[in-house]
Amino acid sequence: MKFGDYLRQAREKNGWTQPEAAAKASIEQSYLSKLETGKSYPSEDIFGRLVAAYKLDTKDMAASIFSAELDKLREISEVRAVVLARQKSEARYMRSWLVAGLAMLMLGGGMLGLAFATGEPEMYKYHYRSEGIIFEGEPPLVFQFLEAGIPDKNNTPITERIDYDFQVHTSDRGDVYIEPVEGGFRRYTRHHIEPYSAPTLITWHYSLGFMLMIGGLGCFYISRRWR
Repeated sequence: MKFGDYLRQAREKNGWTQPEAAAKASIEQSYLSKLETGKSYPSEDIFGRLVAAYKLDTKDMAASIFSAELDKLREISEVRAVVLARQKSEARYMRSWLVAGLAMLMLGGGMLGLAFATGEPEMYKYHYRSEGIIFEGEPPLVFQFLEAGIPDKNNTPITERIDYDFQVHTSDRGDVYIEPVEGGFRRYTRHHIEPYSAPTLITWHYSLGFMLMIGGLGCFYISRRWR
């Protein structure tokens, strides 16, 4: 707000008319009217009278009125001291945001640089299939023989022997591997390799790096707006 508005509100808060307030401050009513309408600004002597009469708090006034209005009162030593103290506080506050922003940008840039330099590792899923249980005494390729029309020792058709089982691994177990089961074993053959992506440490570097970069830019924006 303007200094005149602040002065008028202080007078009205005390319940005084302009003549009453002017008398208490030992100034002319016409001059007080000019102060309240912003047509004039007080000297150091007049300001001291107003502070004494209205019991004004200079710090509260400095925090309530516009900076441009404070500039018009800078010749008053009491106001100038408050303004300088506030400017120092604002400078410290702005520096803290700048330092925080710089630190976040440096850390975020480092994390992104590490992520880009390292790159995402190639990851795959290995799909294996078993046609069925191979009983004790049967050859490992019994299902290939059955598909070729060669019967097993019991002349069981392949349609009755088929019992598919599928397994997926994130590590390569080779083209073929054997696993024992009740009554025999299963022969698993790799039939498909599927690339996939999963959150890794490098993935978190990307996420945190971008977050820190945005946070750092936000700190610079706040410090600029504050200034």
